[in-house]
Amino acid sequence: MIRNFFDIFLSEWTKILSTPRLIIILFGVPVFIFVFYTSLLKEGVPTKLPVAILDQDKSPLSRQLGLMLQSSSTIGLYNVNDELEGQTAVRKNDAYALIIVPKDFQKNVLKGNYTSVSCYYNGQYLLSGAIIMKDFETVAQTLMAGVVLETLQQKGLTTDEAMSSILPINTNLHVLYNPFTSYNYYLNIAFMPMAMQIMIMIMAIYTFGLVLKQKKGKELLDRAGNKVYVAILGKILPYTMVFFALGFLMNSLLFYKIGTPLKGSFLGVNLIFFVFVLVLQSVGLFIASITTSFRTALTIGGDYTALAFSFAGYTFPAIGMNKFIQYLCYIFPFTSYMRFVVDYAVRGIAFNDSQKYYLIGLAIFTIFGIIGVPLYHNKLKKGCYDA
Repeated sequence: MIRNFFDIFLSEWTKILSTPRLIIILFGVPVFIFVFYTSLLKEGVPTKLPVAILDQDKSPLSRQLGLMLQSSSTIGLYNVNDELEGQTAVRKNDAYALIIVPKDFQKNVLKGNYTSVSCYYNGQYLLSGAIIMKDFETVAQTLMAGVVLETLQQKGLTTDEAMSSILPINTNLHVLYNPFTSYNYYLNIAFMPMAMQIMIMIMAIYTFGLVLKQKKGKELLDRAGNKVYVAILGKILPYTMVFFALGFLMNSLLFYKIGTPLKGSFLGVNLIFFVFVLVLQSVGLFIASITTSFRTALTIGGDYTALAFSFAGYTFPAIGMNKFIQYLCYIFPFTSYMRFVVDYAVRGIAFNDSQKYYLIGLAIFTIFGIIGVPLYHNKLKKGCYDA
C-alpha cells in the first residue's frame, strides 16, 4: 500500500515538474498575484485623487481654502473656468469631484452670514468619494474654525476661551487594529486568500477529474491497489504541499513585508490556512465526484469560489444584510476562514464561541469530502465521466 502511494505521489510530482503549464499555474501565477496586490496597494490609501475646483469668489479666503485642500494627501486640486467644464470632467472621470466656491464667499463669512461651499462627487466610486468628502469636510471645518477663532480673539477672548467656544467638547479618537487606516492591510488580507482559494479549488477538481476525462480511472485504481484513499492522497498531496508553501509565503508577505497587524500567532495563522486548503480540496473532490463531465465540474468549482468573496461580508458588513443572506454566507468556506483570521490574527481575540463555530463550519465542508470518497471510487471503477 505504501509503495502504491509513493508510486502515485512521485508520478504526480513528475507530471507537475515536467509540465510547463502546471509550473506556470502553480508557481508563476501565485507569485504574480502576490506582487500585483502588494504593489497595487503599496501606498496604503489613495493619494492625490483629481478634484476640480471652481473659485467664483477669488478672494484671499477662497484661495486659502484651495491651498488647504491641495495640501491634503488625498486631493489633487486643479482649477476649471466654469461649472460646465467641471461637470464634464466628472462625467468623463477626469475628476472624482467638483468643488464650487460661491461669489461673496469671504464677504459672507466675515459678516457671519450663511454661505456654503458645494462638493459634487461621483457616488459610483464609493472609496474615492468617501475619502474626498472626509477630507473636504475636515478642511472646510478647520477653515471656519480658524475664522471664528480670529474673530473671537479680536473681541478680547483668550485663545483658550475662544477654543472652548468653538470646540466645547474635544474628541479623542483611537483607530483599532488598523492604526494607519491602510487599505493595503485591510484589502490584501482578503484579496490574496480569495485568489488562492480559486486556484486551490480549480487544481483539486483538475487533479481528480482529469484522470476521469482521460478515461484512466481504472488504471489509477489498479495502481493504488484498489484502495481509493491511496489514489486520492497520492494525487492531491503534492498540490497540498505546494499550496501550503505558497500560503506560508503569502502570510509572510502580509504580516512581515506589508506589515498587517498580527496579534495572534504566525504559526497559528499558517495552520488555519493549511486547514483551509484541505477543506477546499475536500469540496473539490466532492464536486469532481458528483458531476457528469470534467467541464461541468470545473465550471461549478470556479463559479462557487468566485462568488465566495461577495458573500463573505468583508467589504460590506454581514450584519447589514438580511438574515437569509447572513446565514447563506456560510455555504462558502472562505467566510469562516476570513472571519477566523481577522478575529484571531488581526484583532487578537482568544479562542471563543465564534471561532469554534467557524471551525465547525470548516469541518462540515470536510464531511463533503468524506462523502465524495465512495462516489469517486465508483467513478474510478467506471473509468470515466458519463459525458
